[in-house]
Amino acid sequence: MSRPYWVLDTGALLAYVHGVPAVGEALVEVADTEGTAALPLACLLEAYSLLEPDEHELLRMLRRNPAVRTVLPMLDLDNDDEVPTIGSMARHTGRLGAGHAAWVALVNQAGVITSRPDQIRVVLGEGWEILEV
Repeated sequence: MSRPYWVLDTGALLAYVHGVPAVGEALVEVADTEGTAALPLACLLEAYSLLEPDEHELLRMLRRNPAVRTVLPMLDLDNDDEVPTIGSMARHTGRLGAGHAAWVALVNQAGVITSRPDQIRVVLGEGWEILEV
């Protein structure tokens, strides 16, 4: 699978569920170019924790989209353990989901769709591609 063009953080997932058009439009553009979008696991968990159970189906449908992939951190203690880096980024962003989204964006050189660009810019800088929703 190709590297993602966009990474959706928790705020983007909540915006998607609540019908913010910009998120769906960005996903359609990605699918039209046969690209992908990434959903960091920490962001999914945060989003589910903030949604009512009757809203969960919309996230499930998003996760079934072939242009969307859920990204788990590498957990190999002897080689590629990404957990300490994600945790450090979360300390700077203020949220675990924002830290994981920033890490996924960094390693893939992908833009971030977010409702809190300030949190992402703390670790990725002012010049990073961000779509605020």
